[in-house]
Amino acid sequence: MKKKKNESKPIKIEGVLDVFDDKNIMFNPSNNLITVKGFRRRGVVTMLSNGQMGFMATPQKKSSSKKMKRTIHGTLSENDDNYYLYIRIDKTETDDFKKLIKKEVKELLE
Repeated sequence: MKKKKNESKPIKIEGVLDVFDDKNIMFNPSNNLITVKGFRRRGVVTMLSNGQMGFMATPQKKSSSKKMKRTIHGTLSENDDNYYLYIRIDKTETDDFKKLIKKEVKELLE
């Protein structure tokens, strides 16, 4: 069962917002009494001409692929359109990687 995320109320933080080159922004709060948990998220920041600003996080896409089989070095998965074969071999593991790839592909396709 998945836990539901707690709905939180907006927090008002006053401070100075510096905008550099219409790309980079830095916010410096003037009141350090309010603390919020830091986060890093991809999204869209909107700034209106009156200085109001909003942030909308882009939803994270769930993988639509289903893993069919796994081995030590590889994974075979499928989605609606394609099959995917992923193999990862550490360079320090072997000098004869071609032989190891053949072995992994054979195991995944059995």
